[in-house]
Amino acid sequence: MITVTNCGHDSHHPKPCDIEHTDGLPDYLLLLVKTDAWFFVDGKRCFTQPNMCILFDKRTYIHYGRSISNYNDDWIHFDMNDDTPAQLDLKKIPLNQPVYPADFRRLSLYAQLLTLEFHSPSVHHIQIIDRLMRSLLWSLDADVSSFHQNPQVHRHFVRFSRLRTRLYNNPSDSWSAQKAARSTGLSVSYFQHLYKNFFGCPFQQDIINARLEQAKFYLSNSSMSIRNLSEFCGYENELHFMRQFKKFEGMTPSEFRRNHN
Repeated sequence: MITVTNCGHDSHHPKPCDIEHTDGLPDYLLLLVKTDAWFFVDGKRCFTQPNMCILFDKRTYIHYGRSISNYNDDWIHFDMNDDTPAQLDLKKIPLNQPVYPADFRRLSLYAQLLTLEFHSPSVHHIQIIDRLMRSLLWSLDADVSSFHQNPQVHRHFVRFSRLRTRLYNNPSDSWSAQKAARSTGLSVSYFQHLYKNFFGCPFQQDIINARLEQAKFYLSNSSMSIRNLSEFCGYENELHFMRQFKKFEGMTPSEFRRNHN
């Protein structure tokens, strides 16, 4: 179980700040820093950029601040009991070192939800706090593991991730690599290279995947006709939908429906 002992979201310091914990803290401290700041790392003062994350270990010297006003961060003090699953291993996340997550905004949203839950406890307060904190740490671990070694690629990931979410939410839209590349400000060839690198399949294939996933859901959970379903999922005609479905699923839409109802 992960216990949050204190937390805050979007905290501002209206004046220059200098925060020091000489003997460290009895729990872990996670900071999501939204402004430039300075931190002592390995005994040296270093300057960090906005949207930086740092996880301090227990009983570790902590010293940070900002020389001008309006330092801004999310902060979470937490601890883990002995029964916390082994797969949630903080050793995978660099401790006491600044890191720049691919999707900082998502981590900050988790911090916001944690803060709301922390100050407005529900019936399942303890369980919700535990699950939100695990989700935050797992997301941070995934960001660091995937992109810490390749910052040039790292900077594109958030835009690509949001683009893919839009694709799977709206597969019937008129999608093309040319339009998608323009939305990211990249050439078509570089866009396609990065997309496959990030998600393991070409963009054009993922359009098909998104449409077929939507089709399978409605074949299993609705009585929509095959003709209407093909149009609903973005196909220009029923025959093309049926051919593509059989090619990738190994059966016709009607056979799929019979097998999954």
